[in-house]
Amino acid sequence: MTKKLFAACAVAGLILSLAGSTLAHDKINSGEPGEKIERSFPVDPQAVVTLCVASGTLNVHGWEKSEIRVRSSDAVLIDFRRIERTKDTSKPATRVDVMLMEKGAPNVKRDCQALANVEMEVPTGAIVQVQTRDGDIFIAGVAGAYAGSQNGDIAIERVAKLVEAGSVGGSISLKDSSGRINLNSAGGSVEVFNVRADSEDDTFEVGTVSGDIQLVRVSSPRVLAKTVSGTMMMSGPLAKSGNYGFTSMTGDMVFAMPSDASFQLNAKVSEKHSIVSDFPLKFLSEPPTPPAPPAKKAPEAKSTKPADKDKDKAPKAGPVVAPIVIARPTVVVQHALRRITAICGSGDATISVASFGGTVRLKKI
Repeated sequence: MTKKLFAACAVAGLILSLAGSTLAHDKINSGEPGEKIERSFPVDPQAVVTLCVASGTLNVHGWEKSEIRVRSSDAVLIDFRRIERTKDTSKPATRVDVMLMEKGAPNVKRDCQALANVEMEVPTGAIVQVQTRDGDIFIAGVAGAYAGSQNGDIAIERVAKLVEAGSVGGSISLKDSSGRINLNSAGGSVEVFNVRADSEDDTFEVGTVSGDIQLVRVSSPRVLAKTVSGTMMMSGPLAKSGNYGFTSMTGDMVFAMPSDASFQLNAKVSEKHSIVSDFPLKFLSEPPTPPAPPAKKAPEAKSTKPADKDKDKAPKAGPVVAPIVIARPTVVVQHALRRITAICGSGDATISVASFGGTVRLKKI
């Protein structure tokens, strides 16, 4: 998992590989040292825009104009490079790489070398690909976002179609977005609020190594969450026919759902931990019952005959055929139960849980 998370954090860097370029020639507005410089460049409303710096905070916002505007008080030069393969440069660019050179640096424009804080506006239909080694990233109001930071936090809001974000040492926050989601943090937490699918094929994936995962009102039909040592919490209604998969090595899991939630639970827990449920469950399977110790013979032979007769009539130990209905409002499945398949309501959604060192709680909200 660790290798996968580190690979995910490098996605934004890999997608910045460039082939074929045409430099823009519009006017650069620059001033005295310390003054913020600004530059704009016309692009297609659905352009792909890439920005990479060695260190610095990146703020990206969507707007209704069909152009990119970049501002920075740390750079002395801002340039744009078209990277789509086209001979007609009179049309708005569909793929653009933003180039910066910071103060005091050699007069060479190179990707991912500048030390600068950057503010950038792009069309709302654009897909942005941004990366910084040491710095925070904020993205809002675009169609798609790819973000990577080695030692900074990532916050993303109001993205319409897809989000991929990875951080090695920082946390990740995603709000009010839709589409295909993939979030990974090695040492930080992941928090998600109000996320839904844009199409029936969209998936939601999140993973951490040592950070907590909090999912609030995530209505994507397929949710996959993994952590090594963090705590997982999911709160809100379940998607109809949704499929939820959660894996944790040492952390607890909490699922807070409405009282009318309908789901099937497929769980595997450690022998030293429990599943605690506020929901009445129908158990479809449970572990084999251990054999009872042999009974001691009574002093008189006659007194044992009725007992032997009753014993012959008792059902033999074996698999459970009929569901077991638990009507109590709170159900505690003791740690002796290692695997369980149970249903609540009509079982519309499926929750699959693998917890090797924590307690699983099903709570009503």
